[in-house]
Amino acid sequence: MSKLQATDYLELIKKYGALSNGEKASIRREVEADDLQTNPVFYRLIQGTEFANKISQAARLVYFLPFVQHKAEGKKLGAVLKDKGISERRLFLVVRSEYPNDLTQLRRLLQQVKPYADVDWSVFSEMLFWWGKTKEKSEASKRRLMQDFYLSASRQAQETTEV
Repeated sequence: MSKLQATDYLELIKKYGALSNGEKASIRREVEADDLQTNPVFYRLIQGTEFANKISQAARLVYFLPFVQHKAEGKKLGAVLKDKGISERRLFLVVRSEYPNDLTQLRRLLQQVKPYADVDWSVFSEMLFWWGKTKEKSEASKRRLMQDFYLSASRQAQETTEV
């Protein structure tokens, strides 16, 4: 299995941006990430990409595309959630839930963030790519989300005092 590059994720975002509003809506309406595997728009989106051989991982990525904007050098997801006023209680709902409910809870958090979160997709998508693959990988992704949530404020304070 070849390692995905940041350009692979960016290509997926670009292809998503080229979809019609109706096609984007069909993705947005799916209740769970795995539901995308019965959606023809999903297959057209990943066709010809590195994700064509990684269906379940691609579904997790595409599931979040309608609710997260890519910004080069953007913040990590945990930092964005903290900045947007998402409570730690809501974050715990995500972390304590089992797959696929954990992804559904995370998506609900992102739906509430307006304007949609500007994150660095190369970091966010790598986390999502491995989320749910195995229990250990899911736990690692959740730990990373919590670390980013809690430690983002202290990093920002350090950067401010160092300047």
